[in-house]
Amino acid sequence: MSLEESLKSSVVLISPSDIEESVKKIEEEIKSHEQIDIDFQKKIQEELDKLWSTLSWLKIAESQGVWKTKTCRHAIDGVCEAWNISDPGKLGIPQEVISVNQDGTKRVVIAKFYQICITCPLYEPRRSQ
Repeated sequence: MSLEESLKSSVVLISPSDIEESVKKIEEEIKSHEQIDIDFQKKIQEELDKLWSTLSWLKIAESQGVWKTKTCRHAIDGVCEAWNISDPGKLGIPQEVISVNQDGTKRVVIAKFYQICITCPLYEPRRSQ
């Protein structure tokens, strides 16, 4: 298995707001069942607390990605000029966030997919002119 193939299977595209909505639904469902064993309910609440903790970290990461799209010198008109993505599908990048230039190079539209900026090793702050 190539590195790209192993990366593709580990890339998950999910919005923190989707997770937040799911967690809220689970909490409401639990509250509606008054017959649930107290110990079981405590275990579920512990798991929900872990999910909320993870969600808060995802929101922090999300804000980092948004901030980087606004401050990176490679971000030009909402597109990352640092990466040439030859095969977005292998990397788990949605096709609808890819911009194809006239020369055939493929770039990520970070205005739509800022999540890729969260851990970008090519990030460089813009320099003052």
